[in-house]
Amino acid sequence: MGNEDGIEIAGPLGDRYEEILTPEALGLLAALQRELGGRRKELLAARAERQRRLSAGGTLDFLPETASVRADDSWRVADPAPGLEDRRVEITGPTDRKMTINALNSGAKVWLADFEDANTPLWNNMIEGQLNLRDALDRTIDFTDAKSGKSYALKDDGELATIVVRPRGWHMEEKHLLIDGEPMSGSLFDFGLYLFHSAQRQIDKGKAPTSTCRRWRPTRRRGSGTTPSTWPRTT
Repeated sequence: MGNEDGIEIAGPLGDRYEEILTPEALGLLAALQRELGGRRKELLAARAERQRRLSAGGTLDFLPETASVRADDSWRVADPAPGLEDRRVEITGPTDRKMTINALNSGAKVWLADFEDANTPLWNNMIEGQLNLRDALDRTIDFTDAKSGKSYALKDDGELATIVVRPRGWHMEEKHLLIDGEPMSGSLFDFGLYLFHSAQRQIDKGKAPTSTCRRWRPTRRRGSGTTPSTWPRTT
């Protein structure tokens, strides 16, 4: 699609893509990128600088600006969001149509709908994954395996797993959507489309619209120097 208000779709448009890539949704994505894109680049540069210092022998420590929190014995985290009170059984998987149905039917309390590690970041996977989440929340999703002929659908009774979306990492870009001539942040792309199309649907079902980001931290292992690793944080 051509450039309109600095927004250009550089990827092919498949069946029903227009339901996700609406002018309003694209407007939200552009606003997120313009507001947060610069800060994202600053944080990525700071990440590289921190790694450089650690590789040169530096160490990690608590941030001075968080000392008041650590010293406050009354400080507590917020109560669990609706739908996340019981997280003893969770399932993680990509957002393809079959997996979406099986994950929600699995009996797990939470499904980590993964746009990152478990999902190849192809353009069609990203858009169709958003369609699958929306269809699942509308309970209109189904799937028939072309090879086996087996059909899949959501259970008619019983509570489905709470959906927690994991967008792509902060360092990844979505080259098929250009904002003011530059590829959009993959993380903001995934989160923004989920926020626009599915968040209110999840709220209407009495559950919080929740996402999990992956933060990076350097770790030191004996004999191996400093290596990057990640840990999940629910927000």
